[in-house]
Amino acid sequence: MALLSKIFKTVVTVFAVTMVSCKKSINMKTLVLTTEGLGTDTIKLNFQSYGIPYDMIEFKPSEPFTGNLDLYDENNDPKYNLIVVNGGNLIYEVDGRWISALSANQWSFIEEYEAKNSIRRVIISDDISYRTDIALENPNNWGQSLSDQPLMVEKSEEVQKIFDDARVKITAPINVDEIYHTRVKIINTKTTKPFLYYEDDGKQGAVAATLAKYEDGREVMSFFFGFGSWHQSSIILNHLWLTWGTRSLFNGFRRVYFTPHIDDVILATELVNPKKGTIYGGETIRTSPFEYEKIAQFQKDVLDIMPEGSFYRCELAFNGNGVLIIGDYEQSMKIDPNRYHDEEWVKEPGTGDKRWPSENYQFTPKQIATFEKDPVYNFLRNNDTIQREFFWSSHTFTHENLDQLDASDVDNEIRLNIEMAKYLGLLDTEYWSSSSIITPQISGLHNKDALDVFIQYGIHSATGDVSRNAITNLENPYLPFFTTLEGSNFEGFPIIPRTPTEVYYYCSTKEENTWVFNEIYREYYGRDSSYDEILDHESKRTLLLMTKLRHEAHQFHQANLRYYEKEGNYGESLLEDWTRSVVNLYTKYVDWPLISIKISKQADIYVERAKLEACGHETKLIVENDQVVGVSVSASNGDCTVPITVPTNVKKSSLPADATLEQIGKDPLTVWIPLKKGETKSFKFEKAIDWIVSGSEGEITTTEAVEPITTTTTTTIVIEPTTTSVIESTTTTTVEPTSISVVESTTTTTVEPTTTSTEPTNPALESTTTTVVVEPTPLKPNYKCIAETIGYRCCSSKNKTVYYTDSYGDWGYDFKLNDWCGITPYYEIVEEECWSEEFGYKCCKKSCTVFEIDNDGKWGYEDGNWCGIPSSC
Repeated sequence: MALLSKIFKTVVTVFAVTMVSCKKSINMKTLVLTTEGLGTDTIKLNFQSYGIPYDMIEFKPSEPFTGNLDLYDENNDPKYNLIVVNGGNLIYEVDGRWISALSANQWSFIEEYEAKNSIRRVIISDDISYRTDIALENPNNWGQSLSDQPLMVEKSEEVQKIFDDARVKITAPINVDEIYHTRVKIINTKTTKPFLYYEDDGKQGAVAATLAKYEDGREVMSFFFGFGSWHQSSIILNHLWLTWGTRSLFNGFRRVYFTPHIDDVILATELVNPKKGTIYGGETIRTSPFEYEKIAQFQKDVLDIMPEGSFYRCELAFNGNGVLIIGDYEQSMKIDPNRYHDEEWVKEPGTGDKRWPSENYQFTPKQIATFEKDPVYNFLRNNDTIQREFFWSSHTFTHENLDQLDASDVDNEIRLNIEMAKYLGLLDTEYWSSSSIITPQISGLHNKDALDVFIQYGIHSATGDVSRNAITNLENPYLPFFTTLEGSNFEGFPIIPRTPTEVYYYCSTKEENTWVFNEIYREYYGRDSSYDEILDHESKRTLLLMTKLRHEAHQFHQANLRYYEKEGNYGESLLEDWTRSVVNLYTKYVDWPLISIKISKQADIYVERAKLEACGHETKLIVENDQVVGVSVSASNGDCTVPITVPTNVKKSSLPADATLEQIGKDPLTVWIPLKKGETKSFKFEKAIDWIVSGSEGEITTTEAVEPITTTTTTTIVIEPTTTSVIESTTTTTVEPTSISVVESTTTTTVEPTTTSTEPTNPALESTTTTVVVEPTPLKPNYKCIAETIGYRCCSSKNKTVYYTDSYGDWGYDFKLNDWCGITPYYEIVEEECWSEEFGYKCCKKSCTVFEIDNDGKWGYEDGNWCGIPSSC
């Protein structure tokens, strides 16, 4: 006999008691539930991008989960303010069967937690198998992946508010291209509303995502498709579900830092020569005073297309030797700048090249006199008007690669460029970064001698390159990479990530950059790309980083500032073309301000974020009388500054003295709370936020709700001809999941499974938390419906709406009695020859419900075993 997996389902009674707690707290942390092998990168990325703490539980078939999830702390306060389920019912395969990692009792425990504490749930890649409010649009099409599948947004006030709260444009072009998705329809429109649709030929198609609100207060956002960290629409939707799930109140912050780094400033660059087809051999150019002024003006003009509150400014990383080269080449330092080892080569401390003419080299009088022969030096020197239009930092004096240098060479490179900054009048200005550096070719980071020299001159961080894994934090891209003894002979020096662009250092025009791009990618694309296509590619690549809230800067070079006249959509420099293309795409999606920051500030942000990850901070919502009145913050392991993003104003009088408030453009308000190890601080809102909480500390204020749930059990309900008694069961119970939505035709009532302890039906008996078996009197029962065999009433003749079906038939709900009732009639099975006994299975006696049909016959399921459906059915 070909038998599939058989799962026994019985119905037990659950009592849910709603409680009201006068005062309690809810920990601000997310619980992520997933199964082994199901990708979670996108979910992790979302929380990392905001800095929101989360716990992740991965269920494995090899390690079945028992008991209930740990959802409350030692004070019986909720540990999580959001639950994210990755993969519908957490299905995995066991012995050829697909089952849920959690039993019905365990799911009920989670649902009870959500209902009692107003905790929202987000489901990614939801599964309709156990949903009674959702069905497949086409029963013959479970899912598919298409190369072109746009999404449409439901035009309701509720959905509009979700987009508005996240500051995401409701017109953003989102899709599920190349993403596996399921097309569904809503069955229960009273509890479940559409959120997203699939677009079919420009028209609204099947439902793609839903918002459900059940009678017990639970709220669920479901996506019937997967997410990918590579997928732009997935990233945008991440922001929507996170904002909705946390009610715009979370312990993290959202900011898009958008800073172009311009390397090699003051030096000249030899350009490519497309006409000759050579990488070098073109003209040599250097940014002129006119071009500095044009870039300064562009930085102001581009704000017109950026979101409100934006601030755009370039970081100019300069090499002072350029002044000598132009002023008098004979006075310049002619130092070999090249690298002669692999870029990840680790130099032995105390060794290295000495390429300078002497240690502790000092500017000569002739060199100092040469400074004023350079027109760029004269233009920039003490010119506060132009200097303050940019951020400034050191790129070393000559652009010498630092990987294999002796400490004395590094000292010359660092010290002399600081001296040049002093001559220019940059030191001690607000736009100068003294504590961080952009090294030539991102070099010296594996050279302990170089790092020691940096520290000596007050440089405590350096810029990295995300294209180099060896110096990038691969576990969390929102943190610095800290050097190691193995990789640098130096522990803990922070490397701040930066991303390269497809705007090349030896290019100054559209034609030059297009030629280089095609030299690199012609084989990959199978053809040449146009300048339009290159900028489209760059815009999409950069947008993905920006909407992931990646804080790294973007790399350019001084040749990219060269001026050329506007022609069509482009001009007046490669930098301007790139920036405008990126911003135009960005503003199709979001309304978040773009902020440029200098590299020392950028380093501080990364280092502070690392401290936040390590300080053991804990943030709690303070709930009083069903309202969140404030937030408390503590740190147990170290010092840090904790950001809390809030949807409303705060009482300034309640703020700690050292707290700061930050709100830019249309972004939400962020409260920054500095903490010392062991400290706890708090603040309150001007207007409390509604948050209904029913806990165990208050009075019982609602009627008991009795609900059936479906379970798989290793025990059997024993019915013997004795007087009614209560028997405690000591066997283990495991259960299968279900989600039961019950709606009466004239109401919007939803009944959901909550707890899993079985209670006695005799009102004279005292409740117990143990499993209970009720034993009836020896009189032979005269059942009218199958539900009566397990202690439930039959539905009245007028109440025949089916809300749930299991092995005990169809179930209705009596809203007057607030109780489940049975619909399927009871048929007493007379003793007969049972066809299934020849296979070792008894005939069904309690139900005629058919679970499977094979070559042998029709099969039901009772008392933990398969049974044959008798002919009398």
